[in-house]
Amino acid sequence: MDAETITVAQARGDFSHLLAQTELLERRFVIARRGRPKAALVSVKDLKRLEDLDRGITAAPSDRDRAIQAMQQAGLLRAVSADLVSRYACMAPTQREAVRRELAERRFDPPFSEQIIADRGEE
Repeated sequence: MDAETITVAQARGDFSHLLAQTELLERRFVIARRGRPKAALVSVKDLKRLEDLDRGITAAPSDRDRAIQAMQQAGLLRAVSADLVSRYACMAPTQREAVRRELAERRFDPPFSEQIIADRGEE
């Protein structure tokens, strides 16, 4: 994923939105002054990966990362729009928790794991 270059004024004027995109979508932003890159806004996950590289630690992808990648390749995950991220970022913590609970309670019929097994023909 390539970083998007923005100006210092853009970063200052839209920091909350940029922060939400960085946190939730793991987008990267290079902040430039007079056309010259000065800093980067990256997720904590990206920062940890960079720090691990500095220490010579190479981490294998987590089970979660592998599952997300497999679901993306299978077309089961949709990209989240910047508008949705903005609305989520502006929610009060109690509203965010309600959204998380609602999403966690959703069930697929048939359950996802059964559908994947059926699609593979492993029944």
